[in-house]
Amino acid sequence: MSILDSLTLTSTAKRIDTSPVGTARRKLLDALALQIEAATATIKGEAFIRRVGRWVEVNGTKERRDVPVRFRPWWWKDEAGTIHLHIHYGNRPLELKPGKAAITVGAMDNLLPTLEQIKRAVAAGELDKAMTEAVVRRQRVLQKPATTVKAGKTAH
Repeated sequence: MSILDSLTLTSTAKRIDTSPVGTARRKLLDALALQIEAATATIKGEAFIRRVGRWVEVNGTKERRDVPVRFRPWWWKDEAGTIHLHIHYGNRPLELKPGKAAITVGAMDNLLPTLEQIKRAVAAGELDKAMTEAVVRRQRVLQKPATTVKAGKTAH
């Protein structure tokens, strides 16, 4: 009997949602995981330093090293000491309801449960509409204005 005969083989494949909404959802979940990691470090009183792998030149040769990069927390404290939170997609806060983009968390102890709750909402697809609107808004900003012809000249 061969080794492969001892295994249970099936014809199923790993399914990954490659739709634009699925990709956006995965990006937001990754960003939320990073925010949760930073919030955990902040609550413990530790410094959070985000590191990414970059190629750097050392003595004339290129080496892959982890280097610190800027990290922007999505939460902030107001004058009264209340913690507020924005959920960002890209570098802009998502509008969770019309005209409302911030979440009032209250105390720092409530930050992690709030981020976990948002993570579950993203995984369930509750923020898909807000993400789609943010993508459409971004595409409108990036589009070049249509060229018009006036008296034989092209205006840009």
